[in-house]
Amino acid sequence: MGPMEHHGGLPDTGKLGAAFDPRTRIYRDPFNELVVFVISAVGAGVLVPTVLTVLSAILGFKLAFIPFVLLSVVLELGLIFGHLRPAMKPHERLAWALLWGLSAALLGAAFWELTYIQLI
Repeated sequence: MGPMEHHGGLPDTGKLGAAFDPRTRIYRDPFNELVVFVISAVGAGVLVPTVLTVLSAILGFKLAFIPFVLLSVVLELGLIFGHLRPAMKPHERLAWALLWGLSAALLGAAFWELTYIQLI
């Protein structure tokens, strides 16, 4: 099997390259689960609070602590369940909702306290 035949006609880029290539089917193995775990953690810790901060700056309003944290949780869970992980089993949905809801709340709170309050 040549390098172009390994991923259905796509070049063989290795597991890490395949994990970030949207054309490659993601198989449920421990490596890919870890990649999704890390990407979700980055989203919870950086992406969602940063988007909220940029929107606040553009629109000229400052969110209080509780709304900022709640929006961080809602947006993170919306990303996970609406786009990134739509094919989860029910028990996986509950576990991920608890894990990422709590993580998003803690990281959103930390982001608000460390940066948001000073930037806006």
